[in-house]
Amino acid sequence: MPIPEWAKAHQRKGTEIKQIRGHYYLYERKGVWNKVKKRSEKATGAYLGKVTPEGVIPPKKRIDGLPVLSIEYGASTFLYTLGTDILSVLEDSLGKPDGQAVFALSVMRTISPCPFSRAADRYVGSQISRLLPGLALSPASITSLLDRVGANRISCARAMRTLAGPAPYILADGTRCASASEGMDKAVPGHSKTHGYLPQINQVYVLSADASGGFMPSFYRNVAGNIPDVAAFRLTVEDAGIKNAVVVADAGFASTDNFKMLKKSGLDYVVPLKRNTAEVDLSNLCFQTVFSYNGRAISATCVQRAGYDVHVFRDESMRAQEMSDLVVRVEKANAAAEEKRDFDPRQDLRDAGCEAAARAEKFGVIVIRTSLVGRTPSEIYTTYKTRWQIEQFFDTMKNGCGADASYMHDDVGFEAWSFINHVMMLLACRLLALLRDKGLSKDWSLSGVMDYLSRVNLVHVADQWRMAETTDKTKKLLNKLGIELEDIPT
Repeated sequence: MPIPEWAKAHQRKGTEIKQIRGHYYLYERKGVWNKVKKRSEKATGAYLGKVTPEGVIPPKKRIDGLPVLSIEYGASTFLYTLGTDILSVLEDSLGKPDGQAVFALSVMRTISPCPFSRAADRYVGSQISRLLPGLALSPASITSLLDRVGANRISCARAMRTLAGPAPYILADGTRCASASEGMDKAVPGHSKTHGYLPQINQVYVLSADASGGFMPSFYRNVAGNIPDVAAFRLTVEDAGIKNAVVVADAGFASTDNFKMLKKSGLDYVVPLKRNTAEVDLSNLCFQTVFSYNGRAISATCVQRAGYDVHVFRDESMRAQEMSDLVVRVEKANAAAEEKRDFDPRQDLRDAGCEAAARAEKFGVIVIRTSLVGRTPSEIYTTYKTRWQIEQFFDTMKNGCGADASYMHDDVGFEAWSFINHVMMLLACRLLALLRDKGLSKDWSLSGVMDYLSRVNLVHVADQWRMAETTDKTKKLLNKLGIELEDIPT
């Protein structure tokens, strides 16, 4: 008997439908190499679920042959709702099967770091398998998925441009991702604060500021680990299709060569300089204005140069703190010196007052060079302060979401891995923005929220999926996030 059209509608690429005793079931279909015939042959893979007119019913997770009648519900449902527009863009750019698979993997990796080899088990034990049924996520299927997505950089870039937030755009000096795979051409030794000169890939990111004061990932581009950040900026901006991006770097970025390359690329920048820079003489400096930033008084002045400005700021609170730190260190050093057997007060004691006076001009001072000529000191200082938020973004990506190192075997796989991480960071940053908007960011982290939401489970009771019991703390968190347990359909 032929497969009816309503059943064929649920068939996806890389799958097949089988009829067994009047019912229809979805299986993976994969190619297996026949050593005798020297060719690839089609073979039936993992069972994906029962096909019904309403959709594909995924199989129950089994451990030691016994069904587990409980699935994670809260975190996956919340992230699915948070990213419905992302899912739609992925389906349009990559096609429905691959777009849904990328989204499902991103959701599961946002909840907690999940290696691809265990994605199938996580998928079956999660509500995402009911929201996006019938996905082929076995190790072999994911390998094929990574090959397709990684080789389709054009579609991935189009999806990123569609999902990119509004200006202003910040270009972050790249973050390095270590990889020891010999099959990756881009993984070459290059300087990194964390990885030394290990083989690594440089990921250059374009970020967009959101309304809550954080950042959203807009675009990324992978370049070889030995390519300097500034050399990769221009093509990254062109690929992202954006204008007016500003490079915000740390003090280690400031060099004559880097400034020349930025000028040649036509990119604006805000880069801090060392306090002993020759650009300004701090001893003869007169601050021209003062403004407040987060309740702190900031004195400021500007020195105009040919084609750029040098702003000097003095954070009065930081100035007092640095002076106090110096005095405390000198007093501790003097106390330790007095314990010496051959203590000589004329040689071993330091004068805290003299040392503080000698360094007074540098306490609390921040020197910034920028191509944004004519901007107010407050605008430049606020832009510079986004550097801390950028560091928080990369810390979330590497430590909170487990994307600090790659185990992909080739450049195509790494490209797909990077894109899945990009979608994962979109979801993570949206959640962090929601926490800031609700005033919860001081009490809750990304991992903390995911931990509590993932404790909201569905259980199979009396042939129905029902919401399992949960704690009052989890209910309060859901309510603060605007989620009512009673309003969640099961």
